[in-house]
Amino acid sequence: MPTTPTTTLRVSRATRDRLMRTRAQDFGDASIDEVITRLLDEHADQMLHAQMRVDAAHARTNAEDLAEVRRVQADMDEISAW
Repeated sequence: MPTTPTTTLRVSRATRDRLMRTRAQDFGDASIDEVITRLLDEHADQMLHAQMRVDAAHARTNAEDLAEVRRVQADMDEISAW
């Protein structure tokens, strides 16, 4: 089985201890590498969902703006018909 190259990260003891507690509480016997990967994936998911909410709000605003443009255009068409 091929091995994956590893590296060392310097973190404070408090961060290391917190990571170890999180591992014990939430991840069972997963490796620290897997715990960090899962935490990063969860963070990426949260950021994606936040961006999706922003995009949805922006789309609603665009739809409202388009509806206003159509109302104005209809008014203009009516005025032009006189």
